[in-house]
Amino acid sequence: MTRKKVWILDDEWFTHDVEMGIYDDHDMECKVTRSDTVKEDFETFGKYADGIVAQIGFPCGADIISQLENCKIIAASGVGFNHIDLDAASNKGIYVTNMADYCVGEVSDHTIALSLSVARRLRAYNEQVKSLGWNPLDTLPIKRIKGRTVGLLGFGRIAKEVARKFQVFGVNVIAHDEFVQKEAFTELGVESVSLDQLLERSDILSLHVPLTEETEGMLNYDRLKQMKEGSILINTCRGAIIQEDALVKVMKEGHLAGAGLDVLTEEPPGRDQELLHMEEVFVTPHSSYVSEESEYELRSRTSLNVIRAIEGKTPEFVQNVMPERTH
Repeated sequence: MTRKKVWILDDEWFTHDVEMGIYDDHDMECKVTRSDTVKEDFETFGKYADGIVAQIGFPCGADIISQLENCKIIAASGVGFNHIDLDAASNKGIYVTNMADYCVGEVSDHTIALSLSVARRLRAYNEQVKSLGWNPLDTLPIKRIKGRTVGLLGFGRIAKEVARKFQVFGVNVIAHDEFVQKEAFTELGVESVSLDQLLERSDILSLHVPLTEETEGMLNYDRLKQMKEGSILINTCRGAIIQEDALVKVMKEGHLAGAGLDVLTEEPPGRDQELLHMEEVFVTPHSSYVSEESEYELRSRTSLNVIRAIEGKTPEFVQNVMPERTH
C-alpha cells in the first residue's frame, strides 16, 4: 500500500523533527519545501499530497488547488489563513484549517508588552542610555497607565485575554466586534462600543481582527485621524489592516504618540519602510506567537489535525464551507 503524503511549505523553521516524527509514527511520507524549490517539488510531490501544511508566505490559490489530486486538507501553520483560497478549496472538497487557539497567551502577552514599551517609551530610554545619556525627563510626555482607556478592535480569543490581563493595570477596556454576542463583553466587564466610539475614546487601540476584504486597509488616514490625539496604536494581527502610508503621515503630523507593530504589510520590510526609522514606532518581526511551548504545540497539533483529515475524520478549526462528501 502506498504511503500517504504530507507536503510542508515553510521558510521559517530550520528543522521539522516534531512533524517528521509524528508523520513517521503514522506511516506517512513527509516532504519539506522552501520557496526556492516550490515549483519543482509541486510537480513531483505536492500535486499528489494527501495533506498540505502552508506557512503564511506560501500562497495557495486556485491555480495550485485546482491541480491537487489527492488532497484532503490544507492546514495553515498558525492562526492566519488568508493565503489560502477558501472557495477553491471548498470546490475541491478540501478542508482549510488553522490552529486558532494555540498562541493566545503569547500574543496577548506581546500585545501588553508592546503597549507598555511604547507608553513608557522604553526604546527611547534604552537608546539614550546606550549613547551614555542618563536623563529620565527627555522622553516626556509619559502618561500613567491606570485610568486610561484601552480599546480592542475585534473581540475574539486573543482580545479577550488581552482584556483580562490589561484590567490588572486598572484600565477601562472597551471593544468593537459586530460578530460577538453582547453577553461576552459583559462577562469580562468590557464595554461594547461602535467603531467610531472605539477610535475616539481609546488611549491605546489594539487590533485583533483577521485580514479579510472588509478589514484590509480599514485603518486609513481618516480613521487614524479619528483616533484620540496622543493615543497609541498596537497591531499584533495583520499588517495590511493599517494603510501604512497613512500611518506614516499621521505619525509625522504628531497626531499619535506612538505605535507598536508586530506585523507589517510587507514582511520582511524593505529599507525604505519609513515606519522602521521613526523614533515613536516600536517594531518586532511578527514574533508575538513565539515561545518554545507554543512552537511545539503548533507543530504537533497541526500534524495531528492533518492526519485526522487524511484518515477521513473532520479536523479541528475548519475555516471553509465544505460540500457534502463521502469518505
